[in-house]
Amino acid sequence: MGSLNSSSTTKPRRLRKALPVWVQGMVLLVVFASGIGVGAVGASRYVLTRMQHYRAHPEVLPAEITDTLTSRLGLTDDQSKAVLAVITKRHGRIEEVRQSSSPEIHEEFDLLEEEVAELLNDPQKQRWLATADWVRKSFLPLNPDSVEIPE
Repeated sequence: MGSLNSSSTTKPRRLRKALPVWVQGMVLLVVFASGIGVGAVGASRYVLTRMQHYRAHPEVLPAEITDTLTSRLGLTDDQSKAVLAVITKRHGRIEEVRQSSSPEIHEEFDLLEEEVAELLNDPQKQRWLATADWVRKSFLPLNPDSVEIPE
């Protein structure tokens, strides 16, 4: 019986201690902030990709805008067709106006690219040219002079 009492008086051993509450809170805040950061980067990347897609393929935009308006406004089929016609006509004109200034924008950007490149050493120049190319593809309107038309 003595052995029974001695085993019942020993405390069970803890495997590990829990971290203090303030450390747990800080870890949760870091995880939460990381999630916000990843979400923000993902959303901005998505928006940039869509902008590049619409810039490269402006012909798809009127149909996508019409689809969105049809669902948001509950347009009938006749209204949807009429809205598509108006958006297609006006979007075409907006593209013409935007492209009319595109060559001048590209000329200025080309000059900027050349002038900055003259100030840099070779490794810097290579990085600058890659950066300038990315800016050109991401943010400048398409240059109608450089677009190849398939035959």
